[in-house]
Amino acid sequence: MKSTIIVFFITQIVIFVSIWVFFDKLSLLNYINTSFFISFLTLFIGAVMYIIRTGFFDFFMQSTRKVLARKGQKEAIESMRPFSETLPASPAWFFLAGLPSFVLMLIALIIYYI
Repeated sequence: MKSTIIVFFITQIVIFVSIWVFFDKLSLLNYINTSFFISFLTLFIGAVMYIIRTGFFDFFMQSTRKVLARKGQKEAIESMRPFSETLPASPAWFFLAGLPSFVLMLIALIIYYI
């Protein structure tokens, strides 16, 4: 729980620094735009990592290795690790970083249109 709060505050600091660097003016619309891009980027990276870790691309990578392999490399290709085991990091960190910022962006968007 404590690490989630720390990640949330770090993400908010990155959002406010990005607003200051790119827009030079703090407004609700600038916060909405910046937090959308940052939260979307972190959620997208988390989703891609989750899809890769589930083994979705393992068959594709193994088939590609077999097709592109030279004649004497069959044993080496069969002993290679699957593509899903090459990512050591968990996608949970990216979801924990992006989801609260995305929810705050939605709340700010509702406030902006009211």
